[in-house]
Amino acid sequence: MQNEFQLLEDKKSIDQLMLTYFSIISGRYLKKALSAFKEKEGYGQGIVFISFKNDLDDYDIAQLPRPLDDKHVLVELGFPAVEIDQIAYLDFKTFYAYLDENVKKEAERNPEGNAYKGLLGNVLIPNTRITKLKCQ
Repeated sequence: MQNEFQLLEDKKSIDQLMLTYFSIISGRYLKKALSAFKEKEGYGQGIVFISFKNDLDDYDIAQLPRPLDDKHVLVELGFPAVEIDQIAYLDFKTFYAYLDENVKKEAERNPEGNAYKGLLGNVLIPNTRITKLKCQ
């Protein structure tokens, strides 16, 4: 992790960041990502990563513009996709809304769709009143 970041806070930029994340992760990596998220562990491939607080060591946390807490995930897009790493802090409710939307899209395209929905249903949402996402 480097110490120069572009912090994304507007919905349009975060939507684009998450679109990039899921365009890389969907398909062959989505099951691995959902399994990691179930354990509150981050997952990424190449230039995109989602991290939970426990994924980062003290050095990584010190490099961030603000600390990552137990109520957020960190989404990072790195070089060569962008000149300066882009990061966004998402609260769990927002993160899981993106997750739910993209798992449903993948389930429609993939014959293993029910497996994705089942994995999504096992992802718990910490520190909220919601304990599991409803899969439709």
